[in-house]
Amino acid sequence: MLHVSIDGADQREANILYDAYFFALKQLMPRKQNLDVEIALTDIEGDADGFHMEVEKNVHEIEIQKGLIEEDMITALFHEMVHVRQHARGWLKDKGPIKTWMGEDYLAAYSTVDEYMALPWEAEAYKLQEELYAKWNTRSDNH
Repeated sequence: MLHVSIDGADQREANILYDAYFFALKQLMPRKQNLDVEIALTDIEGDADGFHMEVEKNVHEIEIQKGLIEEDMITALFHEMVHVRQHARGWLKDKGPIKTWMGEDYLAAYSTVDEYMALPWEAEAYKLQEELYAKWNTRSDNH
């Protein structure tokens, strides 16, 4: 069963997030049948636009920074949905400060933006968020 809930959004934001969630799901995991995702627009400390956490198998929480412009809100959701896929497929596993990517352990610590962007799961998420946003803007039902 596919389930999504959206908290902290006004009706317009909720509609956009709902559409963007199902768009990303269709693009990233078209055959996925069992997924529960809670999306919350909230105030995030620091300069991140979003966070993802796998609560348990097929259950995920996504936080998106409240007050982002529409493009940034959508790309943040797409970015976090890439992390949902990475976990769902077993490519990325969180083990406290250690993350396992494709069977290789990484200390998920970084002190610069370049180090963060070089983490392979982040590099993939940033690449795909832009590809998804480009497809989002050229879809036939775009108004």
